[in-house]
Amino acid sequence: MTGADVTLAAKKHPIVVVCGLISLICIVLLYLGSDAVDERKSVADERSKTDHAINANVTASSNLAQQTEAMQRAVKDMESRLIKGSQLAINLQYFYRLESETGVKMADVHQGTIPALRGGSKGGYIAVPFAANIQGNFKQVLDFIQRVENGQRVARFTSVSFVKTQTEATGPDGFNVSMGIEFLGTP
Repeated sequence: MTGADVTLAAKKHPIVVVCGLISLICIVLLYLGSDAVDERKSVADERSKTDHAINANVTASSNLAQQTEAMQRAVKDMESRLIKGSQLAINLQYFYRLESETGVKMADVHQGTIPALRGGSKGGYIAVPFAANIQGNFKQVLDFIQRVENGQRVARFTSVSFVKTQTEATGPDGFNVSMGIEFLGTP
């Protein structure tokens, strides 16, 4: 097929040739425009996500003042429950008060080494370690442990060891209890 044959066929069927050219142009435009459609769709999706985030922030901020006050009260309450690692006498009084309230005998209690804050920052919270050895009957010992756990200070037990003993003071259901306790505090 030569160029003259193609020209002759185009003259014989002009509608087919025009439709073919239009189809070819449409296919080229569709191919080139598909990237623009995808870009616009992704921009629209991103704007939609941003809009939803802004609406959620506006909805959540309606009670911001009350939530801020509640957080400040919670922080103040938590800070009132902290111990100061540098106040050894006051910290030990906490244990001696529990001893008199529960009826256990405090064999030994001492404060461990206070860990240094990372990076030398001030105002951070630390775990102030204590080791305590108490003697008493089962009810007294459990009362002591529950008062430490649920008391005015934020505490966690790192270890608790029960050894059954029998003394004149505790009777046949006596226990020696060794425990490691960490209190939330400041240096």
